[in-house]
Amino acid sequence: MNNGKPIVLATFEDIQFELKDRIVKADDTWAKSLYKKSVNSERVNNIKAQLDMDCGRFDDVPEDANTKSELYAPLFKLLNSIIGASGNSKSRNGTRQAVSTKGKQLHKCVVESQVSPDIVIKATGSSFELPRAYRVPNVDAHVGYTNITTAIELRLDSTTNDVERTATKEVQRMCISAKEIFFQQPNRLFLYTLAVTEERVRLIQFDRAGALYSPLFNYHDDPDTFIRIVVGLSSMDEAELGLDTSVQFQVIGDMKALGTIRVLDPKTNEFTNYKMRSVDPFLRREELFGRGTRMWDVEDADGTRLYVKDAWIDPNLTPEYIILLKAKGVKGVQQIVDYEDRLGHPYGEIRYFRPRCDPDYFPFVNKCFQRLVTVRYGVGITTRNKTEAEVLSALYEAIKAHERLLDRGILHCDISLGNILFGGPSAPDGLAGILIDLDLAIKAEYDKHPIDGRTTGTRHSHSNLQLKGRGRPCKPAHDYLDDLESFFWVLIHLIYDQVNHDLTWAHHLINTRGHGDQEESAEAKRAFLAGDLEPSIIPEGWSKRCKTLVVAFHDFIDNIVSEKEEIVGEMERAWDFSAMQALHSQKRAHYQEVLEIFEAALPAHRAPLARASRHNA
Repeated sequence: MNNGKPIVLATFEDIQFELKDRIVKADDTWAKSLYKKSVNSERVNNIKAQLDMDCGRFDDVPEDANTKSELYAPLFKLLNSIIGASGNSKSRNGTRQAVSTKGKQLHKCVVESQVSPDIVIKATGSSFELPRAYRVPNVDAHVGYTNITTAIELRLDSTTNDVERTATKEVQRMCISAKEIFFQQPNRLFLYTLAVTEERVRLIQFDRAGALYSPLFNYHDDPDTFIRIVVGLSSMDEAELGLDTSVQFQVIGDMKALGTIRVLDPKTNEFTNYKMRSVDPFLRREELFGRGTRMWDVEDADGTRLYVKDAWIDPNLTPEYIILLKAKGVKGVQQIVDYEDRLGHPYGEIRYFRPRCDPDYFPFVNKCFQRLVTVRYGVGITTRNKTEAEVLSALYEAIKAHERLLDRGILHCDISLGNILFGGPSAPDGLAGILIDLDLAIKAEYDKHPIDGRTTGTRHSHSNLQLKGRGRPCKPAHDYLDDLESFFWVLIHLIYDQVNHDLTWAHHLINTRGHGDQEESAEAKRAFLAGDLEPSIIPEGWSKRCKTLVVAFHDFIDNIVSEKEEIVGEMERAWDFSAMQALHSQKRAHYQEVLEIFEAALPAHRAPLARASRHNA
């Protein structure tokens, strides 16, 4: 997740892994049906009458090309002819133009690759701007992923077919451009791209559920479909292009400027506009698939600073705004101001813009777009230049907030570094730390349903048993003790990753917790808990009281994990539910013990933490 930290660029292997089980083949009616309403037959015929065609074939496109280079000029010319004839070249809303990017490098932000598309449709308008490639060597400064509606890859017809392996490779390669477009166009909802040969064309769609592709079709034999697709991909209607038009930027000198984000009230059917305080979301996920979270810094009409959060969620899960409404008034928990749920809207649910797919493929997981507006708090808990007391106070207050939330019957389930904020420069007592992001929160029913196969949350801070039990038939349901353990792993990350030290084993632990497979991560965590943690192996820069806190919290979690392990065993067969319920009956005592551990350390010295760059283990 990008929140101001350097991004680890994705490799092609990462893209292949991300696409695994997420590529499906659409039936042959999809491409023919796309844009039929907005580009009707009369319009297609008018465009076709202005094109050069001879004997059922587009002129200038060679029948038997020997090299891909032979395709650039004729296809570039054909695309611009269609765009020009359609009237999409220029309007008061912007411009559209096919541009050859042969030999050009487009500026990349999230993918480590020299691959760029062959042709793009360059655009101007509210959602587009020149690439931010200042002083970046060998990168084109006039066209990039910030100002294109689509990416087009050229192929020789002899090198492609509809065999699954071939089509999958084409989708994987196109995914390089898709990841960049989604990241560099933060109001992007979905994307259409094309793979074109001298004879045939393939349509490829990317959305937050995955990718799908059409069978190849001969565009000389079916010029109407090809024209309709090109006109649609150069449309002046940004919603048709897959962009969220409720996010409106001003454009000054070909660059985006502060605009507004609109929220629709479902009761009054009226819009509320929130003014952007920054052109870019301050947080956005690099992953193409999943929630696609974006968070924006905004203000209301009175100038009150707020957050807007956009995300795609499983419509079968309880929406986050429902959880936040239940959490209204809970001290130390993120508070909701406004929301919009696009369930059932044409561009609000993926199933509405996904065609029928080949039944031999895995069904896609539908997602729904939701927007939240919440109170704005302080910076994240990993922020540098905070005192030890401020860091520990934020954790302490977040744990208290977690208990209050549980008393409302809500279990957070995603305690992580990114979900704990400082309360802000003038935060009143009890709000030094704020618990945010309740999109994975659930109704606390771990005693009612003691076995649950779901594992949610962030790998870095998953509890040992939730990791170890994943895929086992009798994994215990996520409970408040798992979340308390997650608080411990957040603390460990802060302790060993906020100051300079040469403890190689600690660097390895931090890496393994987040990046190893689940078994390796679980084993590393269990080994750390089972070992003797002495103050002498906690980095200098932390006070004696803080080190005592870390040791005491370690021992508490080790004891809890041991008790739970004794109850559930290897999680391969049913275990004694009443024993787990008896452990849960000590809830208040558990929270009290953890809070008292922190209280003993809070009067510790208040000198700033050692200021040093994060280690790269």
